[in-house]
Amino acid sequence: MTLFQAMQRGAFALGTFALVTAGSVALTRALTAERIETHQLAYQHRQLQAVLPQTLANTPVTQVLESTFTIPNPEALGLQSDSQGWWVSGQDSNEKESKSSAVILPVVTRQGYNGEIHLLIGIDQQQRISGVRVTQHQETPGLGDDIERSRSDWITEFNGLSLDSLPSEGWAVAKDGGHFDAFTGATITPRAVVNAVHKALQYAADTPLPITFEEPTP
Repeated sequence: MTLFQAMQRGAFALGTFALVTAGSVALTRALTAERIETHQLAYQHRQLQAVLPQTLANTPVTQVLESTFTIPNPEALGLQSDSQGWWVSGQDSNEKESKSSAVILPVVTRQGYNGEIHLLIGIDQQQRISGVRVTQHQETPGLGDDIERSRSDWITEFNGLSLDSLPSEGWAVAKDGGHFDAFTGATITPRAVVNAVHKALQYAADTPLPITFEEPTP
């Protein structure tokens, strides 16, 4: 066998291996794509459900996922154009003759220690926060990741607050003279989340949204 023939055989073997590998990867992706999409939808629903008011806790999965609207002025929430929010309404589980509704806004802040932090923020008819969840971040494990609900209950401190629940200076971490605790060794991360939640409440108060907000009770 000549050197040229050996090189040809080696190239053929390498090409065949590459084709088989690529084909296997493509086949695996095709077979798992539907399952991955199903899991992503299930995860998305769990996150959306977590920020809804208790009065809407039993809203069907499909109703929550399909209740989207195009967010006006999305740049104010750190989003790109054509971003979607959710508007969920239904019967109040506590009062049979009363309707309940809420909006869920995705928010992106770029003020995190390691980059962007993505959140979902639920706001009810009384302009109160019904829930906040972090859906994506790159904060330092063991420090900044305490913004995750699975790591601590810090994120639940926003529940029930409205824009007027605190003076403007109160919408900050304690280190900056505000209401909210910071994490030991990680002030930047909670500061970014507090600022993002405050901005979302201000946005909801100033922007036409599908929900009709009731006047806050004095």
